Amino acid sequence: MSDSRLRHVPEGMLATEPHRDAGAYALGVLGAADACRFELHLTECCACVVQVREFGVVVNHLAAYAHALRPGALPPPARRR
Repeated sequence: MSDSRLRHVPEGMLATEPHRDAGAYALGVLGAADACRFELHLTECCACVVQVREFGVVVNHLAAYAHALRPGALPPPARRR
């Protein structure tokens, strides 16, 4: 790929991998080593910075929703449109 956003890819990662990690990073589910690699990637990839910020809004909504549920309660089934 010749995309300039892929210039800096930490050793051991494929060129497209860091871009797929934005959601996992925002959710805090990356392992320590992968989170460090992704943070290094963030220093040079504005597109991923934007994605992490956008996922942050979703993470906040999910956290608020989870907090509103009673312990052990299941969320209501999704509505069909």
